[in-house]
Amino acid sequence: MKASLGLRQIHRLAMTPELRQALGLLQMSALELRDLVQQALENNLLLERIDDGDEAPLGEITKSPPEDSQAPEESVSETTEELPEVEWDSADVDVTWGGGAGEEFAEPTASVDISLQDYLHQQLELTRLSARDAAIGALIIDSLNEDGYLTASLDELRQAFDDQGNSPELEEMEAVLHQIQTLDPPGVAARDLSECLSLQLRQLEPSAIQELALQVASGHLQELAEHSHAQLCRQLDAGDDELAAAITLIQSLNPRPGTGLASSAVDFIIPDVVLSRRDERWVVELNPAIAPRLRVNSMYAAAIGRRRNGENADLGRQLQEARWLIRSLKMRNHTLLRVAECIVRHQADFLDAGEESMHPLMLKDVAAELELHESTISRVVANKYLATPRGTLAFRHFFSNELSTDDGGALSSVAIRALIRKLLVQEDPNDPLSDDRITKELVSRGIQVARRTVAKYRESMTIPPAHKRKRLAMR
Repeated sequence: MKASLGLRQIHRLAMTPELRQALGLLQMSALELRDLVQQALENNLLLERIDDGDEAPLGEITKSPPEDSQAPEESVSETTEELPEVEWDSADVDVTWGGGAGEEFAEPTASVDISLQDYLHQQLELTRLSARDAAIGALIIDSLNEDGYLTASLDELRQAFDDQGNSPELEEMEAVLHQIQTLDPPGVAARDLSECLSLQLRQLEPSAIQELALQVASGHLQELAEHSHAQLCRQLDAGDDELAAAITLIQSLNPRPGTGLASSAVDFIIPDVVLSRRDERWVVELNPAIAPRLRVNSMYAAAIGRRRNGENADLGRQLQEARWLIRSLKMRNHTLLRVAECIVRHQADFLDAGEESMHPLMLKDVAAELELHESTISRVVANKYLATPRGTLAFRHFFSNELSTDDGGALSSVAIRALIRKLLVQEDPNDPLSDDRITKELVSRGIQVARRTVAKYRESMTIPPAHKRKRLAMR
């Protein structure tokens, strides 16, 4: 073959560092984004956070000069832009940036670093105990396991107590233990499950149900575990409704009170977008707690612009990185708002009426409506949460497949699960509905669904099959 030189023109997407950063920010969770911004603020001299008292208005952007040109003498600044309230085509959704109508959404605590022992020691210091009793209490607290239980016997702790050979009596140990058991969290320092539940019940308002629940927790946990409800009714001389109420009360207690305060950090969900109802309209807005307000330091930027011949190259690089981050954050927030508004517009019936009104929605539907790539929508909804009047929900909760109906319409899989759950709640406990009967009931309502699909949805809701539900009802 003969070698030759030639020119040809092709089109391809170049993955620039700025584009790679923008895509990375899209799929970050609120906590990850906050950590990234904090790290950037610590490492980049040109980047600074805008406080509420600063004079620079968020709505304005004063562009910095290009890197290859000389800056004028006046100050130069570049800020994250605050989007004004946007009226979308939907008649039921407003989109705003940050807190609106005087509302503020406080940032939840991201982690808890205090251990159970530290928490109890802090409370113990506020009690009026003698120095000796306080030392006994500290020994008991340090002997609790991570669930908040005292696994060592009081006799073992008494022998381990070092007070120049003057060990406390068991009655003294018992008195201090009872004092610790009054501390928060309720049920802490119990020696077994029965004592843990009883401690929590004794802190409730006295009532007939509370007294019955206390009898069950203190002496009949084995029968409760075996679902011997008829036997419990006979032993406690209680009716079915009374026993059911007592069991519900027991189930609301915490069998492991120490787990609420772990020694390691515990992450909490921080919503990226907040949804509220105002004047009969749904208002979508970014949570200002996770929408960082940044700008380029004007003094440094102006100084760099006056330098030539490669001077302050490191500061020039930081200036470019600061600009990239600010632009990427603006792109992320704007895209996040657009996707959230689209979701709310499609799922307004769910927000008004509940899960049975959830509509089918796919990533490709949102991508087509917003004229974005489906992979972009996938990045946006990953690890994002929307605070709604129905709770804080993941963006992906609003997406589900569709099932056909006889009238040519479609129902989402979330709505089908809600209907199945409703049927099972209303079933006769002595004659529970099988998956086949549930399927026939849905088909009679015009919903085309296979029995194996019903079984899959039932299992996903951790509901046992009919024969096991009947066995539990007969106990």
